[in-house]
Amino acid sequence: MAKQTFSVDVPTNADDLITLARAIIAKDAALGASSPFKNIKNWSAFSGLNGTADTNNKSSNDLYQQAEEATQQRDIALGQTGQLHENTVRWFVTSARDVLLGLFKGSEQQLGEYGFNVTYGPAAGATKSATAAQAKTAPKA
Repeated sequence: MAKQTFSVDVPTNADDLITLARAIIAKDAALGASSPFKNIKNWSAFSGLNGTADTNNKSSNDLYQQAEEATQQRDIALGQTGQLHENTVRWFVTSARDVLLGLFKGSEQQLGEYGFNVTYGPAAGATKSATAAQAKTAPKA
């Protein structure tokens, strides 16, 4: 007959590990003086330590849920859903940019005074040689 193999895993998930520890603590209490765990060093700290882990795990889960909700509300206010929705931060910023672009046509760098990051690059469709030629003939500031 072939020899069987087995494994006894210790969970890595916090919820599962706390639940398993609670079951071991309950079995230890039920066995009382005949518990096989009585000679484990600092065994008396186990129950309190698991209680601390459980309390903090519940707090972590609650805070995670609060963070998820806060992030969702932030994204709604910002308008981060991928489309430009009216009355969101992104809509107002985009509207302000568009107004300023109209006011400062030809002097777009002035949008930097309003906090916008203005970057310059070659015009769409410009070739390298045309861009290089423009750079040679452009007046120096």
